[in-house]
Amino acid sequence: MTVPVQPLSVERTRELMHRDEASARTELLLRLMYSSTAAGTAFQALRDPAAEVADTTAAVLSTIDERALAVERAARMRNLQRQLERTCPPLRGCLPNGLLARQVQDYADSDAFWRPLGTTLFENFCLFAHARVREQSQLWADVLQLFGLVARFSTQELIAPPPEVCACTSGLPGAAPDPAAAPASPWDSGGLVAPDIPGALQVETFPSAWRLVDDRGRMPTSLEPEAIGPEGTYQIVVAAFPGGKVTAATLLPLRG
Repeated sequence: MTVPVQPLSVERTRELMHRDEASARTELLLRLMYSSTAAGTAFQALRDPAAEVADTTAAVLSTIDERALAVERAARMRNLQRQLERTCPPLRGCLPNGLLARQVQDYADSDAFWRPLGTTLFENFCLFAHARVREQSQLWADVLQLFGLVARFSTQELIAPPPEVCACTSGLPGAAPDPAAAPASPWDSGGLVAPDIPGALQVETFPSAWRLVDDRGRMPTSLEPEAIGPEGTYQIVVAAFPGGKVTAATLLPLRG
């Protein structure tokens, strides 16, 4: 499965501005605090006499200081990046900081931020960034897929929010997701069949030209040659076992 990269829908912002409902205004304000595209669309419509904006919504927007909003949005982007880095500390060492910051910004400015495909906030970000960077670097994409799959099975601090609820900040507290009851994976297996691992609740796999996981099951903390292993043709396997917090990340060399 290939996950499409979707820019933020300006139509959704306009729809929220047109609806004279408290829930619509709440969602709109959340979008303004995370998306520069949504903010630009909203304030442009506010200045356009022909735009269809609910009176109460227009009154609320007219009280917002655009500069202060931009400062708040920048702070939230930093917090979002820190949250992602705390969830998976190796992320920062495996992606250039400038690239990571851009992906976080673009993620918050996309529909993927509000319509999650992943089980966790971190997995959802990895799905988004994976689709964005794979043309630049397959290595970056493979690392994001590995981290995203591990997060899918092991992260208990975040769960997928229900529809129409903000997928931002620290997510929703709750129990660890049940891998055995998880929905179909949004990740591309590259045509590989996941091996049958005794005791595993769920197994994901994908091909990579890098080893990524060492003989002790450790994931890379950087993209130095000794961290990602020699180039070759490998099958990366991530398995979930009973217990919620227990995961295994291994690799199997492909034939030929």
